[in-house]
Parts: sequence; structure tokens; C-alpha cells
Amino acid sequence: MISIDTAQSIILHHLQALDEENSPLVDSIGRVLSSDLTANYTLPGWDNSAMDGFAVRFSDLSGPDPILIISDEIAAGDGSERPFKAQTAVRIFTGAPVPPGADTVVIQENCRVQENRVCIHTKPNLGANIRKRGSDLDMGDIYLKKGRVLTAGDISLAASQGRDWLPVHRRASVAIVTTGNELIEPKEAPPARGQVVDGNSIALAGCVQEMGGLPHRLGSLIDDADLIYEKLNELKTDIVITTGGASVGKFDHVAATIERLCQAGFGFNKVAVKPGKPVIFGRRGRQLFFGLPGNPVSALVAFELFVRPALRQLHGHRSIFKAPIDATLDAPLKSGGRRVEYRRGRCWNRAGQRVVRVEDKQSSGALTSIAGQDVLVRVDVGQTALMAGTTIQVLPLNDEFGYTEEFKSG
Repeated sequence: MISIDTAQSIILHHLQALDEENSPLVDSIGRVLSSDLTANYTLPGWDNSAMDGFAVRFSDLSGPDPILIISDEIAAGDGSERPFKAQTAVRIFTGAPVPPGADTVVIQENCRVQENRVCIHTKPNLGANIRKRGSDLDMGDIYLKKGRVLTAGDISLAASQGRDWLPVHRRASVAIVTTGNELIEPKEAPPARGQVVDGNSIALAGCVQEMGGLPHRLGSLIDDADLIYEKLNELKTDIVITTGGASVGKFDHVAATIERLCQAGFGFNKVAVKPGKPVIFGRRGRQLFFGLPGNPVSALVAFELFVRPALRQLHGHRSIFKAPIDATLDAPLKSGGRRVEYRRGRCWNRAGQRVVRVEDKQSSGALTSIAGQDVLVRVDVGQTALMAGTTIQVLPLNDEFGYTEEFKSG
């Protein structure tokens, strides 16, 4: 068996982000930009007013409460370039182009209008309330950099530069196959004696989709070595995930199949972790194969530790590991065993303090040990028991606390 860190290194070694594709703006949020974006024109494209008020020459505001004739009116969208005379003011609205010759905008709250004249009772500074041409972006500026995880604000900026699509890394296609004579679909429930409803492939497909991947549930295969090899060999997706048949029993054929498929690219079989020991990994060219355990909790924990970082790297993310968070034990934590353990727990806030309680049930076959839980608690080999009130680090099962560039197992 190899360590978690070694398994991570093998998976991520020389793993490149997927190719570039063009994505419509509205579909780009949350995806990773694959090229720098450079400004094609200035932003704003002309001097414009930041407020409703009056455009004036600052030199005309000498003396107390100067009074100017209102000579024109300019609204947003008015593209004319009408000049105005000295000792006059132009009524202007937010976003409207500043007329030639004006160098200051007086906000309307500091003015008093009398018929066709305006009295300015609070003098502004020179240049006040004017957004200068190019003050946001100049021609040739890089305004979004490669590797950026795109937000709503980003696509708004890109739209302002005339773009209706963005270059992003392609979404990974992921085939999900379960193995086992005992498996049935949820719609076939209740299961007969000896049957098990296949919830693993559904849960894993949800995980892949939540990460922006393209999951393909391909159903269940019986425990037949030739059939499993034939099916996996024909798959062309970026990632192939299997669950079940990953151990060393008479009906467990996945490890031998992945080793045969990947040959020199076979990575490992078994990791020193609980749950999730029978994890298999191999690489066939750029195609990745993950053989996950059939126990539902083991499969989901293995996905978190090994598949999730690979997917994020394929999608071009720079920060690929869940960031651990501090939490205070609400109850004692039992000592560690002979393998690193990831125990399931639940976090909540109590009087402004984040606390965590580890679920009593920790069997890898007990779905209730992960359903309703939101963190993994790492317990190292031989770790002593911890008392309630001890602050520890936990690994979130959601994205609320973000990611880190380095492996932090919690």
C-alpha cells in the first residue's frame, strides 16, 4: 500500500489541463479561462459623467454662488459633440458624454435651478464627477488572466469589450460504470434478497456534475472479467470511474483490467487509508482510470481525496485541494488505528464558534455515516484520543471554504 500523498503525486504528475474551447458568456461562470484577454478598446470610450448634474468649465466658477445659463442638455446615449460657450452650463445625466470644453461636473444636489439659469452654491474640485476616457481599461491592457475562475463580474467586463464567448478549458467527460451481480437501479426497488440498489453511480455522477464535468452513467456490469475489459477498453472519455470489484476476491476483476488497459501507465492498487483502501489508478495516454471501492462511503471518500483534485486540474484550476478549516470538538474523538482514517462529521456554529461532532457510525457500508454530514475528520496512525473542546482541522465536503494549491488533508 502507498500513502495518500504518494497516490496524489502519481495522479497529478504531469496532468495537463484539457484543451481550449469557446463558451458562450452566460455558460462561462465558474469555468477557468484558458487564455489572457486583452482590451480591444478603451473603457470608458469617452469622458462621461459619473452623476446627474451640470457640466461646466471650472474657470467659470469664480466668486461666491456663480450663476450660469443652461445652454444644453445631454442624456446617456447622446453621441453628439456639441461645444458650449463660456459662462454656460449643460445639464447632464449619469453616463452621458461630457461635452467638449467641459472639465467638471457639479452634482445637482449642489445646484439651484431658476428658469434657464443654475446657481452653484457648493463649488466642486476641478475634474469632479467625470469618468475619464480609458480610466478603467486602455487599449492592449490584459483585463482577465489565464487561470481565472470566471465570475458574473468577469463576463460583464468581457461583454463590455464586445465579446459574446470566452476561451475556457474543456469540461471533462467522465464515464461511470458499476460492477457487481447484485446491483439494480433505484426504479427496480425494493431489492430482492441479495440485491443492492446502485446509488454509487448516481452519487458520483452528481459529484462530477457539481464540479462542472460531464458525467455519463453507463449502467452496471456483471462480475465477468472479459466483459469488464471489453466495456472499459472501448470507452473514450477523459476519465473512467468504476465502483465495485476493486478488491482481491474471486469476483473482483477491476484491478487486473485497469492494469491490462494501462500497462506502463498503471499507477497503484491500494492506498493506506480508511475508508477507501482498495483504490486503483491508471493512465492510458491522457485517459485516466479510477477504480473505486463498492462500499458507498469508501467510494465517496476516495472521490474526494483522489478524483476531485484530478478533475479540478483537468479543468485548469490552480487551487485543486479543499482548504481545511478549524473546528472545536463537540465530543471526544477516539484514537487512531493502523491506517489514516477519514471519519465523517457535522459542523455548525455555536455562539460564534465552529464546532464539529464526529458521527458514531463509521462503517464504510453505512450510508447514514456520510448522508447529512459535511466534513471529513482526519485521524492519523496512532493518534491519541482527543477531548471535547480540542481544536482540530477538518476537511469540508462542500465548496463553502474554497480550495488551496497545496495538499491539505485536514
